[in-house]
Amino acid sequence: MCEIFPEVQTCFTILSIRLGMLFIAILSIATGAITLGVTEKAANYGMNKVVSVYNNVTNITKPEEALSGLSGIVTTSICAMSLIFMMAGVCLLISTFVDQEGYAQAFIWLIMLNILIGLLLILAITCECLTRSKCYLGDMDWLSGAMILITIVFYLILWYYFACVANTYVLNRNT
Repeated sequence: MCEIFPEVQTCFTILSIRLGMLFIAILSIATGAITLGVTEKAANYGMNKVVSVYNNVTNITKPEEALSGLSGIVTTSICAMSLIFMMAGVCLLISTFVDQEGYAQAFIWLIMLNILIGLLLILAITCECLTRSKCYLGDMDWLSGAMILITIVFYLILWYYFACVANTYVLNRNT
């Protein structure tokens, strides 16, 4: 981390970008595993429901059914984001141990994909909750739901910073 902020190098001499990347890799794997476990437990969502969501989405005939089918897509997207977080963490872990910047680039692109999916997911949850058909945040009042969505946005910004840290490693390796 000291390569990003040179003025703190005297304070944190034990920190390095590789140690920071190791922390980010472990955090990415843990984020994916925890999110996947909580989503599966809270929504009682297994592989059978994931397959049935895709079957239900392809058989939509009325506009009202489209928004009610959105809740299944939201949960499936959260599961997909969790898996992408875990794959990205494994890529960064391999990059840290093997000292290959190609795996770090894979981490960067997977995190950028996750950020894009996350922003689309926030938009989908917002549209779903505005129509009041079946809301993913339906058990909360409007203030709690809004705070959850804002927290998710800040969390995605944090992952953008982590991708920038990995990009710093890639750029330092190429020079």
